Amino acid sequence: MIRFLDATTLAYTKLRTHKVRTGITVGIAGILFGLILAIVFITQGVFDSIGRFSNEGLNDRAIVSVTHITRAYPVYEHLEDPAFISLVEAKYQQVVDKKAAVAKKYGVAYDPERDTPSPIEVDPKTKQKRLADDAMQSEVVQEVSKELREKESKPFDINAYISKYPSAHVLTNNAPVVIGSTDQLGYMKDGKDPGLWTRQEQMEAQMGGGTETPSLTIMNQSIINPFINADIPFDALKGEVPVIMSFKSAEKLLGLKALAKDAPTQAKYDRLKEVRNRIGEIKTAFCYRNAASQQLLAKATAQKEMLEENAADTNYPTPPVQYALPSTDSCGAVEVTKDTRNTAQKKAEQAQMQYEKEIGEYIGEPVQYKVPIRVVGISGSIPESTSMFDVGSFVQSMLGSWLSYGEQWVVPADMAKQIPDSVRPAFIDTALENNQNTVAMGLADMQMYMVEFDNFAEARAFIKDSGALTGQSNLEDVYANPFGSSTLLIAEMKDMFTQALLWTLLVVGGVAVIIMSSIIGRTVSEGRRESAIFRAIGARRTDIGSIYGMYALLLSIRVVIFAVVLGALLSLTTELLLADQATLAARYAYAATDAPASFHFFSVMSWYVPCILGAIIVAGVLASIIPVIRSARRNPIKDMRDDT
Repeated sequence: MIRFLDATTLAYTKLRTHKVRTGITVGIAGILFGLILAIVFITQGVFDSIGRFSNEGLNDRAIVSVTHITRAYPVYEHLEDPAFISLVEAKYQQVVDKKAAVAKKYGVAYDPERDTPSPIEVDPKTKQKRLADDAMQSEVVQEVSKELREKESKPFDINAYISKYPSAHVLTNNAPVVIGSTDQLGYMKDGKDPGLWTRQEQMEAQMGGGTETPSLTIMNQSIINPFINADIPFDALKGEVPVIMSFKSAEKLLGLKALAKDAPTQAKYDRLKEVRNRIGEIKTAFCYRNAASQQLLAKATAQKEMLEENAADTNYPTPPVQYALPSTDSCGAVEVTKDTRNTAQKKAEQAQMQYEKEIGEYIGEPVQYKVPIRVVGISGSIPESTSMFDVGSFVQSMLGSWLSYGEQWVVPADMAKQIPDSVRPAFIDTALENNQNTVAMGLADMQMYMVEFDNFAEARAFIKDSGALTGQSNLEDVYANPFGSSTLLIAEMKDMFTQALLWTLLVVGGVAVIIMSSIIGRTVSEGRRESAIFRAIGARRTDIGSIYGMYALLLSIRVVIFAVVLGALLSLTTELLLADQATLAARYAYAATDAPASFHFFSVMSWYVPCILGAIIVAGVLASIIPVIRSARRNPIKDMRDDT
């Protein structure tokens, strides 16, 4: 019987005797498993870092944005449909009859062919009635299409849609700020009324983008709270509208030039702190004008230009009504400076107004007012790239807590409600009252909801069921996407990583078994005479097996050591190269407050590590089984005779 220590000594001697063979085996298997360990160390470090930042912003909440779109009636499929054309004809005749009657009532000139052209024409070839090419612009066609759409479409019930998910609930007070289709809510870039911009300024605004064309949206206070800076004074009595904007928007409005990508890390930290501390200095505003105010402003502007061009012409007729433009920073009303109209002219204009009111085309009296903005917090900016090779952008995309895409400024619902009715903009009231979050999009309507899940597993199931991950919705025109953070995406990534790792271990383990089995088999084959001698002096088959089993174990341990060292070196190198950049990106991802946590790319605290190390040992044991069994079955006398 061979003792354990003796078997270990003999096995160790074999390893030292075949140094090249042992080195090649350890090197190949160690590199394969070392790369896996490096991936595990790095990935676990990333997941641990994400966990440390999980309480920042919205990363600890599972919020899903759900959008339902009620499609427009497909008019283009019915351009020559007699039934549809008949409905349009009937509606058109109603409109014409009403306008004609009202025009007669107030003595207003009305010509249907000029004022209300028919959307129906006769095809010159087929001589059949069809919709004209510009029929979609006709109010008659739009009205008929809307009626048919409402008749055929089924109401969407968000509560019914999420009913099979017990932890799901709808967050109220979430709606984009929407004004009338003919109204204007213009951003006052550099404090100037957009209605008074020069042509050059208008072109620059259209081409510039960014903070030059922001929009507003109301959002639930519980979502907003992590981004509000309590140190910034907000006085609702002043009528200021509180907003949260992205870091990039705040940086631009403070007049700070964006830092270069290769700027020192400390400079970037200082910039983040500076923007966060100075957002209270930002002063900006919007200018609201209804259609009547816009028309009057355009008329006054054109009149001013014409008077200036013809100032030297003494025969140029003076307009009966003359206007004065408001100051460029006031968003004020156009003033009448002179009115020389006679009684008949005033009476005719009054009759026209009464006519427009009765047929529903009166655009109302001019309404305009300035909407001062108070920045009360900032959120992270959407990364420009999500490439795995751009570590900063990738970390920001994983950890970022943002409230909107593009230049959308978010208004905290509860803070907006604090603004007195006398100074609160009407469009804010409309957004707050829009509990169904319905937004008209031409002939279609879009309903948007924020749904929060207390159970993350349910949220992930909801995302999958809705088709957000596959691109195919299980209910037509319903779309669901994670909101505000990548929390749910990270959970999916963890699952995918686990599956990928298990398959990789099976493949690499199989390769390692083949390699180690070949090496161990050759070692066993070369030691047949030695094994025969041991058998001749009384050793049992199990004793011989223990020697080669220990040989396989010691070989596996060397692979373990090599793999651990290689994996640690690779992951620590990654840590040294990328940790500072990733930490900076993580803090930029949630820019509202200072997040003191650090981002790391190395951690051994993963249950995958012992699994991988165990897989190496198992691979070595499996690799030794077949060669050892074959050796044990051989006849020692024959092996000694063949070796002579």
